[in-house]
Amino acid sequence: MLAAGAALAGCRAAGKSPSLFELLPPEATGVTFVNQLPEDDPEFNILNYLYYYNGGGVAAGDIDNDGLPDLYFTSNRGPNRLYRNQGDYRFADITDRAGVPGPEGWSSGVTMADVNGDGYLDIYVSSVNYLSMRGRNVLYINNGDGSFTDRAEEYGLAHAGYSTQAAFFDYDGDGDLDLYLLNHSMHSERTRSWRPQREPRHPKAGDRLFRNDGNRFVDVSERAGILGGVEGYGLGLIVSDLNRDGCPDLFVGNDFQENDFLYYNNCDGTFTESIASSMGHTSSASMGVDAADYDNDGRPDVVVLDMLPEREDLLKTSANAESFRVFELKRHAGYHPQYARNTLHLNRGQGRFSEIGYLACVYATDWSWAPLFADLDNDGYKDLFITNGIYRRPNDLDYLSYVGTSAIQASLANEITQENLALVLRAMPQVPIPNYAYRNNGDLTFTNLADAWGLAQPGFSTGAVYVDLNHSGALDLVVNNINAPAAIYRNRAREVNGHHYLSVVLRGSGANTGGIGAKVMIRHDGMTQMVEQMPTRGFQSSVDPGLHFGLGRSTQIDSLIVIWPDRRFQVLTDVGADRMVTLTQAEAAGLYSYPGPQGAQRPQTYLPSAPAAASAASPAVFADLTAQLAIDYEHHENTFFDYHREPFMPHQLSTEGPALAIGDVNGDGLDDLYVGGAKWQAGRLLIQRRDGTFRTSSERVFQADSLHEDVDAAFLDADGDGDLDLYVVSGGNEFWGDAEALRDRLYTNDGQGNFGRARDALPEFFANGGCVVPGDFNGDGHVDLFVGSRVVSRQYGVIPRSYLLQNDGTGRFLDVTLAKAEALGAAGMVSSAAWVDYDGDRQLDLVVVGEWMPIRIFRQEGGRFVDRTAEAGLSGTDGWWNTVAAVDLTGDGRKDLVLGNLGLNSYIRASRKAPARLYIHDFAGGGALQQILTFYKNGVSYPLAGRDEFVQQIPRLKSRYVSYARFGASRIQDIFPASELKEATVREAYLLASSVALNQGDGTFALQPLPVEAQIAPFYAVLAEDFDGDGHTDLVVAGNFYGVPPVRGRYDASYGLLLRGDGGGRFEAVDLEASGLVIEGQVRAMEPLRHAGGHPLIVVARNNDRLQVLRPLRWRGAP
Repeated sequence: MLAAGAALAGCRAAGKSPSLFELLPPEATGVTFVNQLPEDDPEFNILNYLYYYNGGGVAAGDIDNDGLPDLYFTSNRGPNRLYRNQGDYRFADITDRAGVPGPEGWSSGVTMADVNGDGYLDIYVSSVNYLSMRGRNVLYINNGDGSFTDRAEEYGLAHAGYSTQAAFFDYDGDGDLDLYLLNHSMHSERTRSWRPQREPRHPKAGDRLFRNDGNRFVDVSERAGILGGVEGYGLGLIVSDLNRDGCPDLFVGNDFQENDFLYYNNCDGTFTESIASSMGHTSSASMGVDAADYDNDGRPDVVVLDMLPEREDLLKTSANAESFRVFELKRHAGYHPQYARNTLHLNRGQGRFSEIGYLACVYATDWSWAPLFADLDNDGYKDLFITNGIYRRPNDLDYLSYVGTSAIQASLANEITQENLALVLRAMPQVPIPNYAYRNNGDLTFTNLADAWGLAQPGFSTGAVYVDLNHSGALDLVVNNINAPAAIYRNRAREVNGHHYLSVVLRGSGANTGGIGAKVMIRHDGMTQMVEQMPTRGFQSSVDPGLHFGLGRSTQIDSLIVIWPDRRFQVLTDVGADRMVTLTQAEAAGLYSYPGPQGAQRPQTYLPSAPAAASAASPAVFADLTAQLAIDYEHHENTFFDYHREPFMPHQLSTEGPALAIGDVNGDGLDDLYVGGAKWQAGRLLIQRRDGTFRTSSERVFQADSLHEDVDAAFLDADGDGDLDLYVVSGGNEFWGDAEALRDRLYTNDGQGNFGRARDALPEFFANGGCVVPGDFNGDGHVDLFVGSRVVSRQYGVIPRSYLLQNDGTGRFLDVTLAKAEALGAAGMVSSAAWVDYDGDRQLDLVVVGEWMPIRIFRQEGGRFVDRTAEAGLSGTDGWWNTVAAVDLTGDGRKDLVLGNLGLNSYIRASRKAPARLYIHDFAGGGALQQILTFYKNGVSYPLAGRDEFVQQIPRLKSRYVSYARFGASRIQDIFPASELKEATVREAYLLASSVALNQGDGTFALQPLPVEAQIAPFYAVLAEDFDGDGHTDLVVAGNFYGVPPVRGRYDASYGLLLRGDGGGRFEAVDLEASGLVIEGQVRAMEPLRHAGGHPLIVVARNNDRLQVLRPLRWRGAP
């Protein structure tokens, strides 16, 4: 279990920390390399080569087998340089003697690997063949005497195209190293298509897979399933066994509109591209990539970099996110969702990832290049180093406005000259940016300590590697900079914190002498770490083949296992710390069994078990029966964009359905169900047969009301005749005023499961509803209702009216809100509620939650409902709440509360000291309301919207903000005078974590956040039962929400989650692989159902999707 306490603090500012790194001067190291990038060449520059400022790479490896790692740097326009490590951080330039100046023209990436299996590292350099740059890739084969020979042509690897980087790995398991070549494209008419252009294969831009056939490499891209179309703007590449089946997989980061590619290795020489089924979304301008097990659960996670600025002035002056229209066009064209920010994909197992960059606080590091997972402080957790900086900013909005003028366009269209090039470059800003060094907090989150660690020098850094240059037991950093000396940072961790380490060197058998593709796992003091041997990482670079483990205070490793690429393995026990261990494949004995295609389970002795989970060998807790039951209903959300009416809305409110209600409507002892429809889709009543299948009932009745959008529903005996009637809430935010589609409906039951609409049973009101909760609040034996309203259409943020409806005993309901619960009528933007006798006085009280409102407690006192939120200890809990459930979590007989909120994996952050705020006012003066959302960043509150959004909605601001730079980091008090802000209605949110509120028995609640795994997405539905049979109440929570503007991106990280209770109100997350619980999509409701098969089921209602049915395998109780 990972506690949410640390994550609650949001993206924390760095505290004091001893400087971990020392920047060594070039004159001391002898590394004087500079990637000098001239800008005055009219034939080759940023205007005609879009990747002109991408910079160079660096490779680290022991090329002469003297035990010390050497360094090779690529230069874009000059000669590359090779430096021999002489020890004690001194290097000698041996480029000319070694004969490795690089290709003619433009060098990009570099990788070191023993390509021919002779025991010496070779060097492969990628090149660009475009316009005046006439390069080809070179393969420098190490002659073993300090010299190299380019044998790329002989080996079949002299590709003359648009190459970015290469990775050597054994994809087919034959014992030698094959090659994946990452290429990028150039803008052309073909690349501007609105349809994916993956065929035909492009000769220069498409990626290539080369199989090693001994002395020559053969292009097998087509037969292996590797895409190679013109849209492949490949900038990032990582090889990793992502699904843990023993075969290396590939992740390719593509810039621009093309999807990133996730190739699962089928273990038969072919790959299957699976990004859409494995990841909910990706970065849009994907650059560098790395994969490593950063949370120590045994599964490699993936980080991908983009170009979202952290600084507010740069954010508001940069073109980043796509418009909603462009985003939707791309989605309809077949592209996967992509967002302009860094993404961190947490590996959940079973081929599924949850993107948690927001939660982890690594989503915005400006124009970034190389991400590197490495334990920089030796505490046992992999940290994250990120290089960034673009030499000039071609996405600056003021520059784009300038260069887009007809005069400039005409000049450039005629001919690029030194004069007009200089003119354009003067308008393109140059902003040095410091690199980022994120310390792993051990709870899925990071804190940027670049400044404290001595790594925050502003500049323009691109390729980078980690490498222990002097075998001190701490990883140093080497960085390739543009127009500045390469940086060597000496790691002082051994001196600063005294943490221990273990270094591992692999000696492979056969042609794969470096053991590329091997995995090494260690256990120490209850912690498990896993590292894969794969040098190509980050951006255009390859790290030293030596493997590194930080051990914190541990002085001994309990066990170490290495699994070689051929599945042989060996185990060491009781290994001492602070040493280098050499592992030799020839000494391996025994064949390792992976889960997956081979069918065997992994030995739990060696591979780590999932965090806080039952052993993988234990039976799963849930099974999916959706396919077997095949319930004939799929929700179809109608197309409606709330932003067309209210562009400043933080998210859509038109996708709140489907409604779900379960009950025995025909008295046969089996549960039936009602599932609601969206606009123009009728809800459906499904009657369970004796064989466990379902039939449709009362179809005409519900078809007549198909204009309504069903957002909630409940079965209740409204008329007291002993059977269940049905109440359906209408909503959807598309209708407004007194539209008939906003009228709620009551359907009465004839006792046989046949329903008809009771048109005079409800008072007349029209509302965009949020929820309905039946409960006999006055104890007269007749079921009453609370109906919560969600929103006032076209007036987001205005409080809608909610209703308390009293049953008169005949099935007619009276509006008694003003008489009995006046404050309840204006409770807020209600999403959910629950009747509960929280104080033990044998009267039903009401808990109400919603958006921009606290957890509100309405206590029943003398037949009236009084707001006792403050007395219950729940003041200051204003959040974006989605659901509440009342359940006894501790077994003390008192009802506690389980509360679903936005979660912490969001761009929006909030706390008591730094609340999110919503200003509601007619700022434009046109009679309509605008809603300005602000939130804090680094202690300052900024509006979420940028200049264009403000000017579009409030045209009078255009004359004040004539440029994007002038708008820059404007605060709301800079944009509007205090007098105008004073007239605005202001709403605040302080708490976004999903939580439980434990009933203290004295009329108060103690609020505590759920584990961090429950914070990775909003949750909308919760069930509480003893699902694992241990006698304690557990929780199943589920959610996700897609109706978010592209500037922030949809919330899709949840696959549902089992939270195991300890009986005291504390919970730990159970891993997906252990629980068997996988719920994909946008969950809106979950309910238990008694099934004819004799076991309880769980029905899950998902927006724009089929119903899902789960069977809890250890829960013996019936609903």
